[in-house]
Amino acid sequence: MAGGNWTVQNKVLPGVYINYVGSGTNPMVESDKGIVGIPAVFPWLKEKTLISLTRKDAKSLAADFGADALLVTEAMKNSAHVYLYRLNTGVKATATIGNLICTALYSGVYGNRLSVSIENTVAQSGKYDVITWLDTTEIDRQTVTDITGLTDNSWVIFSKAASDTALSVNAGTKLVNGTDGTVTSADYAGFLSQIELQTVNAIACPSDDSDIKNLFIAFEKRMIQEEGQYLQMVVPDSQADFEGVISVKNGVTLEDGTRVSNVQATAYIAGATAACPLTGSLTNAKYDGAVDVDQRFTTSQQIEYAKSGQMVFIPSPVGGNSVMVQKDINTLTTFTTDHTYAMSKNKIIRILYSICSEINNRGMLYYSGKVSNSKDGRKLFQADILSYFRSLEANGVLHDVAPDDITVAQGDLIDAMVVSYAVRPVDVIETIYNTITVEG
Repeated sequence: MAGGNWTVQNKVLPGVYINYVGSGTNPMVESDKGIVGIPAVFPWLKEKTLISLTRKDAKSLAADFGADALLVTEAMKNSAHVYLYRLNTGVKATATIGNLICTALYSGVYGNRLSVSIENTVAQSGKYDVITWLDTTEIDRQTVTDITGLTDNSWVIFSKAASDTALSVNAGTKLVNGTDGTVTSADYAGFLSQIELQTVNAIACPSDDSDIKNLFIAFEKRMIQEEGQYLQMVVPDSQADFEGVISVKNGVTLEDGTRVSNVQATAYIAGATAACPLTGSLTNAKYDGAVDVDQRFTTSQQIEYAKSGQMVFIPSPVGGNSVMVQKDINTLTTFTTDHTYAMSKNKIIRILYSICSEINNRGMLYYSGKVSNSKDGRKLFQADILSYFRSLEANGVLHDVAPDDITVAQGDLIDAMVVSYAVRPVDVIETIYNTITVEG
């Protein structure tokens, strides 16, 4: 599906091309959002593949992998759906027991926790129980007469070392030499090439490597400007100066003492950003489960970071032992007539991106290639989008919607239509100026 920005009417592919620009001075509907993409180094799971996870899956990962699943558990505090991509490919743990070769299903050090034992089956002559163990817990048992009867399970692949298929009784042999492997920028690029094919609301970049951050930022710009995929990118400590990129400056400490660095906190903000309703904002939002920040800033520092487009966590001034987001902003700091101060607010960007996605989807599904490019056909599109805008107005997302906010015209070519929109997003109250006069 073609999409993205346009400068002149020269697009070759049928599609919906959208420019969003700001207007005004420089001083921001509930939807089924919450889909996040996260690349991570992991000691198990299928390599180089997007794995779709629900909150139930995240709980299982946390139980099995503990700190290794931190990125997923932080994202899932707000998100309902995570695409996890295992970046690393290492060595699979193995063990040989007589004629039987046992190989871990996936590479990684997790495989070194596996072992296999072979026992004579009670009261069944000539049969053996082949048992797979995770540490001291039995996770699979098969009763067979020889190696050919074994079936690979969810942890171990069985094969024979020679033509002889006989099994040898063994009290238990550990799988060894499993390694996690190393990760390069090419592995992160592999993640981006796969996540591009999915519908996501936000992506986390859990790396402080400048080359990798630049790779993610370039990807974000391409998605918005060329592909018409309206998502947000969360990176640590960046000055990307782009409204689609959010930068996390510091980290937090959780209730159990776990430190979540700003690199790891990108997963939390990605989840919170993806799940935030269009009527909501993360400004002053509580960081779920956090009791302190890992780095405190003075008021003057916070002001400077806000001016430079950095999202900062601060201790809550009310309700001790809690943390909140200081301001829900992105990295846009260079304001122009087309990119105003309002676009540095993530609430505004979420509204704009949601509108762009909806116009794109309606255009492709109901109009492109289906409706005549006549005055009546163009008016039909105009009425449809106006109805959509009014629904956003009813839900407190836009205000003062009027028919003149949408104009349609014949394009330069016979099959082109040009549409202009004026939208007035509703922001949240952030700054309250008060004057108290004492009389008497």
